Amino acid sequence: MSDSTPVAGNRRGGTQPLSAFAAELRLPEDFSGRAGGEHDPQLKRALEWMTKSRPPRQHFWPGLCLALVSQSESTLALAGRESSDDPFTEFPIETSASRVVRNTLNFHVGEHKVTLRPRFNGAAQVIRVDMRRDHPSAPAHATQAWPEYRPLIDMIFRMSPSGRTRFAEYVWEKGVLDAPERRWATQAKRIVRPFEKVLADFDTHSAPPGGALFQGLVFGFFRADSPNLTLESHQVNTGSSRVDMPGDVAGFRGDEVELAVEVKDLPITVDQVESILVDFLEDLVEMPNTTAVVVAESVDEASRDRLVKSNVIALSRDDLRERVVTWDLPKQQEALRGAIYYLSRIQKKGQLVDRLIGFLAEQGIDSGIVDQPIIRSQGASIED
Repeated sequence: MSDSTPVAGNRRGGTQPLSAFAAELRLPEDFSGRAGGEHDPQLKRALEWMTKSRPPRQHFWPGLCLALVSQSESTLALAGRESSDDPFTEFPIETSASRVVRNTLNFHVGEHKVTLRPRFNGAAQVIRVDMRRDHPSAPAHATQAWPEYRPLIDMIFRMSPSGRTRFAEYVWEKGVLDAPERRWATQAKRIVRPFEKVLADFDTHSAPPGGALFQGLVFGFFRADSPNLTLESHQVNTGSSRVDMPGDVAGFRGDEVELAVEVKDLPITVDQVESILVDFLEDLVEMPNTTAVVVAESVDEASRDRLVKSNVIALSRDDLRERVVTWDLPKQQEALRGAIYYLSRIQKKGQLVDRLIGFLAEQGIDSGIVDQPIIRSQGASIED
């Protein structure tokens, strides 16, 4: 039950000593430096009580026992005493106006009141947060259980100062250090999800026709993100007006346009907004209640500000990735299935399908996405 010097720094968990948390536990500064006490008869009785008589199924016992030690130290210090043979007589406990003993244990030393509950709160915080051990936080339930610990309380007050230190170290060792430590997920390397990986690293620029791969990814994004809409799109380099569509990707509820998306696989700067998006912005005048979105390789802040004036949401490729980071695996897989559907059935370019599937296979993230053979569109060109 020996203690060592405090651990420097602000790390959590591990086998840090009791002395590292003396302030949080409201223990005296010299508490852990006390020598001896191993042969204190009251300590021996207390350890036997802990082994044989401690109330069962009360998992809050480490925090409560540390709080009781802290309370005894403060009570005795206010009284100028090292120990007390009869604490409940020498230090009256708080009662209500009708002289009923309160649920929690508060000792009076003259005009001072030494409370238990704040000390339990501090102990539970240290055990749960700083030491990362499982421990109930319910302070009301724990502190109102003190009558069941009254024999132990008597023994703690009767111990020598060194005996109380050795007892607290026993509680720390058995109730805290011996408990399994919680391991946080941040200690493990995060596995990148498939659609997030594609948005981060897949080259959409070098395969003709230009913009088709990126439009496929955008189609897949909204297909997964807006499952209640019927999504439509068209081949790149086909004017939206020719196919009677508001934008490159559109979402319908019945015959009402709920979503209109313009896709540009290039950077958009403020001096290009009007020229690049003129047709899209004009079409929106006829659809004031439609959610309008422009998705581009990148969008500068000035362009975002300009588009906001037309009630258009601007999203860059990085913006899509930031949103996708929170998606679960099935949703990311659905987005990629949507992209493959676009490239195969709408764009009708088998070589683009192969390019995307090849990237997924190279990265080892194709499972759950391409588990069946791709049915090539009958309208695909011969060179596909």
